[in-house]
Amino acid sequence: MRFPLVVSLVTLGTVASADRLIDIPTARKIPYEDYRYEFRAQPFVGGAFEQYLGIGIGKSFELDLRGVEQQGEKQVGTFDFAYDFIAAIPGVSPGISFGVQDAQNQTDDGRRFYAVSTFREPLQVINESVKSDITVGFQVGRITSPFLGFELPFSRQIFFVAEHSGYRISAGLEIRPASNVVIRYVERGNQTLLSLSVSSRF
Repeated sequence: MRFPLVVSLVTLGTVASADRLIDIPTARKIPYEDYRYEFRAQPFVGGAFEQYLGIGIGKSFELDLRGVEQQGEKQVGTFDFAYDFIAAIPGVSPGISFGVQDAQNQTDDGRRFYAVSTFREPLQVINESVKSDITVGFQVGRITSPFLGFELPFSRQIFFVAEHSGYRISAGLEIRPASNVVIRYVERGNQTLLSLSVSSRF
């Protein structure tokens, strides 16, 4: 199944929260009328890439369209869907979300249903107040297991991200050179990934 994602990255706004950390879902939602496009590639493996187009739907829902192509294989398409049950109140109470990843069961990780909670904790970093996220959840699917991850700020522009998805451990560095642009270097299992993400409003 071919699944090209073609978007025009214009009229850029603020960074949208995402329903994924690296691969695990979080209880953070892309705001209504916002979208986020992300392109990931394995720089040392020609032809291997992933792309995502996430859209905030109403106040409580999010849809992520995904295209994945491994070296020497055709691109496959699938989607993730999330329901934001409760939004997090930083430093007070966690957010709670429910959803499904890879709803069409096309990727190596397969279809999985989940419940997830994300705690947002304000931190003082270099005289700045920045939020750190801790995510814990449980998934049922090709693998049935808990998962967890965190996002730790060094400043407003630099974050360390790490997770255990139930399948593998992933970790990396995130840089935010602009309010709507995110660049990442991630080691995911035995894969090295570079990614660029941009966000905007419709």
